Amino acid sequence: MKKIVKVMCLAALMLSAGTMAQAQFRQSVFLNGNLPFFGRVSSNHTSVPLTYEEIGKDASIGFGLGYRASYRFDVGVGEVAPFVGADIFWNMIKGKWRGIYLDSTFTTPTYLNIPIMAGVSYFYDELWNDITPYAEFGIGADLMIITREGLGASENNGTKYYAYKPNVALTWMIGAGAWFGRHVSAGIYYYGFGTHPIDYTSKTLDKNAVAALQVNANEQNGHGRETRSMGSLALRIGFHF
Repeated sequence: MKKIVKVMCLAALMLSAGTMAQAQFRQSVFLNGNLPFFGRVSSNHTSVPLTYEEIGKDASIGFGLGYRASYRFDVGVGEVAPFVGADIFWNMIKGKWRGIYLDSTFTTPTYLNIPIMAGVSYFYDELWNDITPYAEFGIGADLMIITREGLGASENNGTKYYAYKPNVALTWMIGAGAWFGRHVSAGIYYYGFGTHPIDYTSKTLDKNAVAALQVNANEQNGHGRETRSMGSLALRIGFHF
């Protein structure tokens, strides 16, 4: 019995070693353009600041970067590549609102989504020699950052009247595309950034602020009074090494 166990363990070790020998470690960087789905500002809201009631909406087309590490190995019918990676999606607010902010004393807020996730890719490399289609799925956490909408540095010492706390939500991604040769790929992805709470930081309320700009103390302490369900459709160009 002991001999059988030893033989089985040896066989498993040899199989594992063979699999790792065939596995290919890859590092990838990505450039992307993205179309956000952040909802729309209410039609009856026509001025800035947007405050917690309307911030996190009306984002414009944006850009981003990504990094990934993966192991790619043969599974008989195609190849599989588990991966871990992180991306940064940057979006400005839409042009209509940028114009209103420029006409006011407030700085224009922007949106950052930073999804960090693990997932798996599947490659089917038996169609063409130089073109390899793939599909992939990932899941993880998205860090959402909204930059402040406040007075400029020359206005009342740059006091931050409306600043927002970074927050994290469960995120997922699905995508498909093709590799062209061994080092370049292109794909279409959808990222579900999850549901993010909108809350102020302690710097939002300033006792010396003019009354029209002060945030009500009840709003200040109301954690998660507003939430945003966010997503983004992205075109990603990958470079693999």
